[in-house]
Amino acid sequence: MGNKGFIILRHETRLPAGRQGLGHGYMNRVEGDLIKMKKRNKSILLILIIFLPFFVSWSFAEDKKYPPYPDVWGYHFQWPGAGNKYAPIDVAKMPDGDFMVTYIKNWDEKVNKYGGTLYFSGEKREFTIDSYDQFWRTHLNDRAGEKRIILASGDTIEQTSIATSAQCPDPFYDYYLTKKDRSGSILARKMLLYLCDKPQKLKVNRYCERNNSYKKEYVLKTVQNIYAKLILLKDETFLAYDTNGNFILRLNSEFSTKSSLVNSKIFIIERASYEEMYRKQSEKGEINDQEINDVMANYLIGLRKEGAK
Repeated sequence: MGNKGFIILRHETRLPAGRQGLGHGYMNRVEGDLIKMKKRNKSILLILIIFLPFFVSWSFAEDKKYPPYPDVWGYHFQWPGAGNKYAPIDVAKMPDGDFMVTYIKNWDEKVNKYGGTLYFSGEKREFTIDSYDQFWRTHLNDRAGEKRIILASGDTIEQTSIATSAQCPDPFYDYYLTKKDRSGSILARKMLLYLCDKPQKLKVNRYCERNNSYKKEYVLKTVQNIYAKLILLKDETFLAYDTNGNFILRLNSEFSTKSSLVNSKIFIIERASYEEMYRKQSEKGEINDQEINDVMANYLIGLRKEGAK
C-alpha cells in the first residue's frame, strides 16, 4: 500500500565540510569519542548519585528551621561582676527561627566582654565590643521581646507593672505576669523571682517611710522581682528573659517548664501568695526592705527544699 500519509524521516550522518573525503576512518574516531563521552557522563552521574545525599543533608543542616523546637527550656548565665547579676540580656530572632541571646560576660575588666548563645542550637559566640555593636546594628529590626503576647486561643499573657512612688518603689510589688482570657477576665497572676547565691549590698532607701525604723545603712538583698520580656513561639510556648539579669526561660501557656532552674534559682509563685505574706508582715509592722526580703527568701528556700525531696 506504500507509505501514503506518512513522512519517513531518515537520519544521515554527514561529515563536516572538508572532511567528506576522510571516509570510515574519521567516522570511527568520532564514534569512539562519543562512546568515551558517554562513559565519562555515566561516571559523573554515578558520583552525583553517591554524594548527592551528603550535599542535600549538609544544605538542610545549614538551613534548618525552627520549629520543630528541641527540648531546650532555659539558660542561666554567669554573673558579670562580683555581687552584680546585671548582664543585661538582649534577644534577636534569626532567619532560621532560632534566637541569638546576647549578654555582658564581665563588667570588672577594662574592656567589657560580651557573649552570645543561639537558644535552640546551643551554639556560642564571643563578641568584641565592635562586633557586638555591629551585630546589633545589623539585627536592630530583629530584636525580640514584648510586654504582651497573644495566644492562639485569644488568651493574653502580659507583664504587669504597678505604678508606685518613683522615690519609694515597693521591692516586690511592682512586677508580675497576668494571664487573661479574650474577654479580659484574669486567669492567673504569677511572679518571677530570682534567689541570689550571694546577697547584693544595696544602700537603704531613706525616702521610704517603711525604712524609718531600720538602723543599718545597707540592705542585703537576696531576692529579686523580675521584669520579663516575652517572646511567643510557634508551638504556643514562650520565652521570658530577665531584662535586668542573667537568665532566659521557656514556659508553656500554663507557666510550666522543664527547666531545672525553676525552684533552684528561679521561682514562679502565685501573686496571691506574696500578697498574703505582705499582709501578715504589715500586721506585725515588719515591712522594711530587709524584713520583706528575708521573709521572701525563707519562703523560696522552703520551695527549693520541697522540690529536692
